[in-house]
Amino acid sequence: MKKKLPNFLIVGAAKSGTSSLHNYLNQHPDIFMPSYKNGIKVKEPRFFINDVLNSERVPNMISSINEYKSLFENVSKELCVGEATVLYLYYYKAAIKNIKRYLGSNVKIIIMLRNPVTRAFSAYNHVARTNQENLSFKEALAQNEFYRFKSDSNLTPLIMYKEMGLYYNMVKAYMDNFKDVHVIIYDEFRNKTSSVVNETLDFLGLDNKFDIDTSLKHNVGGKRWRSIYLKSLFMRDAFWKKPIRFIFPIFIRRFFTRYIRFIFMRDNQILESEIRKELINFFINDIEKLENLLDIKLEAWKK
Repeated sequence: MKKKLPNFLIVGAAKSGTSSLHNYLNQHPDIFMPSYKNGIKVKEPRFFINDVLNSERVPNMISSINEYKSLFENVSKELCVGEATVLYLYYYKAAIKNIKRYLGSNVKIIIMLRNPVTRAFSAYNHVARTNQENLSFKEALAQNEFYRFKSDSNLTPLIMYKEMGLYYNMVKAYMDNFKDVHVIIYDEFRNKTSSVVNETLDFLGLDNKFDIDTSLKHNVGGKRWRSIYLKSLFMRDAFWKKPIRFIFPIFIRRFFTRYIRFIFMRDNQILESEIRKELINFFINDIEKLENLLDIKLEAWKK
């Protein structure tokens, strides 16, 4: 059988429920979405933006069309083939150009949007669990995001907490370039998960009567290290971790990891009201333009 390529994409935004949607859709018998290949996680291939990023910033990036095609070599009779890469939304110029080049203009686009204030804070908490972020949220927001990102080639794009929440130009560009664009608001996805998943299946032209388990949430945050020292000591790339991979089986390592997190991590801090107000003022004009574009009300985002 000739290898198939995606006819739909989940393009973002980061920290807006895309991992959960990916896993829910993948339960449907008529949908194929890659998750792992040769034991390596490929839920986010990032192929269509490999000319603006590199593997140092985003690991496991797919760099060639043949490698990208191989992710879908197990497609059989599935009607819908897709993948999810959240950075396609932020890097929309490069992504749209390459999507049209390799997939054409008829590919269906799914966009998930979260309140940009809470999305920024969620992204911060996500990055702060790694060695890439040792500043407080307030300190990080005071930085020039572009300069900070460009000055350190190892930093993830997710540290651009504010810029990634300016959705209007990103969404408009996809709507201008593709005729089938489905926008999901995170609050609705969180509160009416099954209903939103069924609407997405309708958008893909599939039977929504199939029983999909939406009880499990994926890529959920909520914890932070108690100190920078502990974070450095127990991070994934800690010096002592490599040798124990050859000593202990994976189930013991996983148990140990869960125990470490329980002991040495605590709940994320609450977003300060002063910072929330500052961020609302930063995003308000973009939110209002987005409301007009999508013909919806996003009042909760402006409070």
